[in-house]
Amino acid sequence: MNIALVSNDGTRISRHFGRARSYVVVNIEEGREVAREIRAKPAHHGHSQHIHGPDEDEHQHGHDHDTMLAPIADCAVVIANGIGAPMSQRLRQAGLQLICTPILSVDEAIAAYLAGTLDDHPELVH
Repeated sequence: MNIALVSNDGTRISRHFGRARSYVVVNIEEGREVAREIRAKPAHHGHSQHIHGPDEDEHQHGHDHDTMLAPIADCAVVIANGIGAPMSQRLRQAGLQLICTPILSVDEAIAAYLAGTLDDHPELVH
């Protein structure tokens, strides 16, 4: 099973999912980490870069979210710190478990996940 953590540097969990530059993808087998890699995360275009016309629908935002999720299509769990409500919903629609944590260390979050002590903090969804 693969889990993904959003990060800018591979060692700390990004405070905002949409602004993170990469995913740390960890392969877990039999309750332990067996491999780790960094995957580039496509940028979210953000509202400031969209021109909203009267005929625009929500498809553009959904497309951006799908693009950001493509590199982690093989993952079952996403660990984040801060994340917007629309992206949180999109992750769940894609069948991914989202765990929001105040832990910022990638290594500490992985250790807590493996120990079964990584609690979800839904208040980190904004």
